[in-house]
Amino acid sequence: MNKLRNSFFSKLIVILLLVNIPVVIGMLIFFYQSMSSLKVNAIESIQQNQSDLMKMVESDIDYVKQQLFKISNMSDWNELNISSPDGIGYNGISAINRFRERFQNTMDTSRIFSDVWANIPSANRRFSAKNGLENYNAEEDNKIRSFYHDYKRVVVWDGRMFIASKSGYLEDAAVNIAAEIDMQKLWKLVDTQKRFTNEETIFVFHGNEETYLYNPTSVAARELIQSDFAIKNTDIPHNLLIQTSSSLGDFTIYSLVPTSSVYSFLERFYTSMFYVLLCTVAAIASYFIVVGRLIKKPIRKLIDGFKQVEKGDFSTRLERKSNDEISYLYRNFNTMSVKLSDLINENYVKEIYAQRAIYQQLQSQINPHFLYNSFYVLHHMIKEGDNENAEEFSISLSQYYKFLTKNSRSDVLLQEEMLHTEAYMKIMKKRYGSRVSIDVHYEDPSLLQVEVPRLILQPFIENIFMYGIGYKRESLQVVLTIRQEGEELIILISDNGKGIEDELLEKFNKELLLPDAPSDSAIFNINKRLKIKFGTDYGVSVTNAASGGCQIEIKIPYSS
Repeated sequence: MNKLRNSFFSKLIVILLLVNIPVVIGMLIFFYQSMSSLKVNAIESIQQNQSDLMKMVESDIDYVKQQLFKISNMSDWNELNISSPDGIGYNGISAINRFRERFQNTMDTSRIFSDVWANIPSANRRFSAKNGLENYNAEEDNKIRSFYHDYKRVVVWDGRMFIASKSGYLEDAAVNIAAEIDMQKLWKLVDTQKRFTNEETIFVFHGNEETYLYNPTSVAARELIQSDFAIKNTDIPHNLLIQTSSSLGDFTIYSLVPTSSVYSFLERFYTSMFYVLLCTVAAIASYFIVVGRLIKKPIRKLIDGFKQVEKGDFSTRLERKSNDEISYLYRNFNTMSVKLSDLINENYVKEIYAQRAIYQQLQSQINPHFLYNSFYVLHHMIKEGDNENAEEFSISLSQYYKFLTKNSRSDVLLQEEMLHTEAYMKIMKKRYGSRVSIDVHYEDPSLLQVEVPRLILQPFIENIFMYGIGYKRESLQVVLTIRQEGEELIILISDNGKGIEDELLEKFNKELLLPDAPSDSAIFNINKRLKIKFGTDYGVSVTNAASGGCQIEIKIPYSS
C-alpha cells in the first residue's frame, strides 16, 4: 500500500482526477443551462435568418423599382409616343429593342422577377422581355394605372403580383411600365432559407389583397392562416412561432419550428461531447503516464545537469540504470562535462598567453622598423656632406627614440603619441623641406587624453613618405583628424598622394579581416594589435581619399 501511495503513477492518477472532476461537473452544469438558452438562441437565429431573407426581397424589389424608374425616363419613349395605331416606325422598333435589352438586363440581375413589360396606348401595342411585341392589353393597363395612387410597393391582380413605375417624375399616360414577381422563384428563395428540420414558413403580402405563400400540405400553416395568425406560442404545443415584418410593413414572414427539431441538435451535441470528454480523459491519463515515466522526469534531470554546467560546476554527473536513449544522453553529458573541464583548464589559459605573446611580438616588430629608415636618411645626409642638418637630424632622432625607450608601457596618452609623430615629422622635414606639410584637426582637446596603444600613428606617416611623396612634384599634404562617434574614437590619416587601385584596395581590405593576414607591414601589424587588444569590431581600414591619396581609418573604443 505504501509503495502504491508513493508511486509516480498513483500521483498522476490523483492529479488527473483533481483536474478533470471540476471539468466534468462544469460540463454537466453547462448541459443543463444550455437547454434553457438554446430556445432563445434558436429564436434569435430564425429571426436573423428572416431578417436576411426580408432584406434580400426588399433589396430586389427596390432595385427593380429603381431600374423601371430609370427606363421610364429614357428619351427613346419619344419615338413610341408619336407612333399611331396603324404601326410603329423603324425608329420606334429600334427603341423597343433597346428597351427590351434593358428589361432583360433587369431580369438577369433579379432573384424573384419573371418579366418586365410596357403598355403603349398610342401605338395600341404591348412589349415585354419574355414575349416581345404583343397587342395592347387595355384591361391590364387600366388596372395597373389604378394602383398609382395607392402607394403600395407590390400590388396583386388576377392572381399575379407586380410592381409598376410612373413615366418620369410626373404621371405620363403614354407609357406604363411594370414588372411581375415570379411566385415560384420567391417561394424557392424562401424555402432555401430554412434553418431547422420540419420548419414551416409562411410569406404574407399585405398589399391591396392579402396573399400567402406556404406549403399547402402543412396543416399547421393552414390553421395559422385560418385563424388570421391569432394563435400564440402557448396555443401551439411543442412548436415555436417566430415572425419578422418588412421595413414598410407590407411583408411578413412566419416560421413555425417544432421544438424537437431545435433540441435534436442539442441531443446530438450531448452525445458527441460525452464521447469527446471520455476520449479526452483517456488521452490525458495516457499522456501523464507516458510522459511522466519515460520522458519528462529524465529530461528534467538532464536540464538540471546542464544548468549546473552553465554555472561552472563541471563535476556534475548523471546516472541511469536502464540502457536506453536517455542513458546514452546521460553518458555523453558526463563525457562532455569532463572534456569541457579539461579544455578550460588547459586551452583557455594557453590561448590567453598565446595572444599576449603575439601582441608582444607584433610590438617588437614595429619598434625597429623606423630605426632602419632613420639610419638610411642619416647615411644619405652624411654622404651628401650636409653636416649641419645631420647634427639636427641626430638630435631629433634621439628625441624620437627617447619616447620609444623611456618606459615599457604598452598604452600611452593620445597626446604623447601625437608629440612622437610630430618629432618624426621634424626629421622628415629636414630631408624634404617645404615639400612636406601636416594638418591636425580634433573636435575636443579632451580626446587627446585618451589612452591608446603605442606606435599606431607614426608608422602610417612613414608609409606616406615611402609611397606617396615619390609621385608628387608639388608639396605632400598630410591631414590627421581625430573625432568621437558614440562610444568609438576614430582617427583618420589622409594624404594627397597617388592612392591605390580599386582592385588592389579591395584585396587589401579583405586581407585585413583575415586572422592569418601577413605581418610584414605596419598596417597589418597595427591592425592585429588592435584586434587582439579590443576585439574584431575594431582595427584599421583603408580607402582612397577625396584629395587623391590614401586614407587610413583607425577605430578603437572610446572611454573618457
